Amino acid sequence: MNFKNQTILITGGAQGIGLSLSEKFSNMGANVVIADKHKETANIAQKFGGFGYVCDVTQEEQINSFITFAEQTFGAVHCFISNAGTIFVDPDHVASASNKTWELSWKLHVMPHVYATRRLLPGMLDRKYGYLVNTASAAGLLYQIGDAPYSASKAAAISFSEGIAISHGDEGIRSSVICPQYVASNLLGFSNPQDAKNLEGLLSPEVVAEKVFEAMCREEFLILPHPRVQKYLSKKVADYDRWIDGMRKLKKKSIDKRGSAKPLDILHLV
Repeated sequence: MNFKNQTILITGGAQGIGLSLSEKFSNMGANVVIADKHKETANIAQKFGGFGYVCDVTQEEQINSFITFAEQTFGAVHCFISNAGTIFVDPDHVASASNKTWELSWKLHVMPHVYATRRLLPGMLDRKYGYLVNTASAAGLLYQIGDAPYSASKAAAISFSEGIAISHGDEGIRSSVICPQYVASNLLGFSNPQDAKNLEGLLSPEVVAEKVFEAMCREEFLILPHPRVQKYLSKKVADYDRWIDGMRKLKKKSIDKRGSAKPLDILHLV
């Protein structure tokens, strides 16, 4: 797939993976419009030759306004990359996070994909072409110890992406879901992408963006920037009980070595 002169919208595009993707697609000749809650989104986009729009992706009307802005600027939207998200930490047991946290996780990790698809899909079906890409996480495939709301909502995002591919793949609609593992971004408290060099398995946003771009050019559905995730997933499917036992051992190892089993503790062990 060639993205030159195509209009690509990216949420969460002012930082982390979203920013690196925005810069990559802009460099490849695409018309890039980003959305982010960052008040400097327009200025950030201008630096790589794109357009920016301040947007809260948990609000459907704001996503609709963002898409309308892009359509008025460039015409039909060819590709939408729904990318915003955040992590949480279980205060105690697996169900100990508040209802507010669970609801926010769903509103941030699932509904923006639904809102964008609801707004764009009818026009894409009329044109018999469109590409809808959702950022989920390896946590949605494998589970993130210490963060049940994040893991559950990311699993739902993967399932919704599968629904797009199954329901509309024969009608010209392409769908991909991005499932990175750990990325050196502000989301995990890494202000310097070079931190990725210091921890095995931690990738910089730039490396992730390059891998995602290459996979999108091939129109792959499941995009795994960390190759080892495929190996873990294969082991999980082959023997679910053994995989769960292994995850229990990983949790115990984290508690023994680091004093807790929060997401950032697990990062140092995988």
